Amino acid sequence: MDEWRSLRVVLVAPGFPVSDDDSDKPFLLDHAKALIAAGLQVTVVCPSLPGVPARQMIDQIEIIRVRYAPRRMETLAATGSMYREARGLKALLVPAMVGAMLVNVLRSVRRCKESTVVYGHWWMPGGLVAVLAARLTRRPSIVHLHGSDAAVAEGRVMKKLAQVVLRMADQRLAASPELGKWASELCSQAVDALPMPLVFERLPEPSPVPDHGFVLGVGRLVPEKGFDVLIDAIARFDEEQRPELVVVGVGPERQTLTQRAANLRVSLHLPGAVSPDELSNWYRKARIVVVPSRREGFGLVAAEAAAAGRAVVGTSVGGIPLVVESGRSGLIVEPGNVDALHEALTEVNPDWGVNGPALVAHLGSTSHGQFVRQLCDNLAEDDD
Repeated sequence: MDEWRSLRVVLVAPGFPVSDDDSDKPFLLDHAKALIAAGLQVTVVCPSLPGVPARQMIDQIEIIRVRYAPRRMETLAATGSMYREARGLKALLVPAMVGAMLVNVLRSVRRCKESTVVYGHWWMPGGLVAVLAARLTRRPSIVHLHGSDAAVAEGRVMKKLAQVVLRMADQRLAASPELGKWASELCSQAVDALPMPLVFERLPEPSPVPDHGFVLGVGRLVPEKGFDVLIDAIARFDEEQRPELVVVGVGPERQTLTQRAANLRVSLHLPGAVSPDELSNWYRKARIVVVPSRREGFGLVAAEAAAAGRAVVGTSVGGIPLVVESGRSGLIVEPGNVDALHEALTEVNPDWGVNGPALVAHLGSTSHGQFVRQLCDNLAEDDD
């Protein structure tokens, strides 16, 4: 790798944290910081958010938030689930957002004096904008797929568009081998697996499991995260033996989950959104961590819990089986199976968490940044 080469990456994403404490997609900020640490210059282009400046700097990362509609209508990036937000009449805002992002990415690329790689997160809208901008400026492009990408590609038109975007990209990445296999079959091109990085410095040091700790879930309160299945599984315990359940996160299912837990007499605590630093305290206080997802790109929560020394009960989706060794650091069950999840909750040994850190030691920020740096160097050299 040429340590002296000046190289900029323009990241295109459907959202980006507004600070180090922001709980919305913190892994994208961790990813950008890893690239900075690897010697890359980073500019981020993403949709505007109400009340957030159009331009920001966070730890040398230039962030450009793009206007695409009147302020009161700019809500596509506000919930953290754009594929859900962009429905009905709001879908009409998507072409305007894509066009505005494309214009700003083109400006960012053309004003760069150094070599540039355009890097899109999610095939829509980040990947679409990235490959178009790269073609128009004759720069190389990368498309990085995450959890919702396969769901967004349902239907003949969207599937075809995803196929075109992936074939136009010079390099394709996916958050897990499972997602990479789906993408490779779709576009008949190679797709490498690269999960988002773990920031070990932010996670708690592995510590003894508390005797009276709770069961912890972390994630957006949406159906694909499977927290309804977790509530049902806990309800299968005799009432006097039911563990307390804490689910950290926000989302449209909050009231539904609250009512479900009340009906089943499950003790559920929903603390809402917490900063990445605060989340480490929840891991430390938990007895076990459960990731009951119906779908995942990778399953970063499972990896974080393993790094924190907590046993994990997770489903066989995304990259969860790669970071949880069933019977050694946790247990793996099929998604959506209440009986299997209940059985796993009764059988898992919280002390297995001591084996977790070794299984995720390779997922740190340094190795992540170096991988992307080498990839970008190779693409830039091929483009010269």
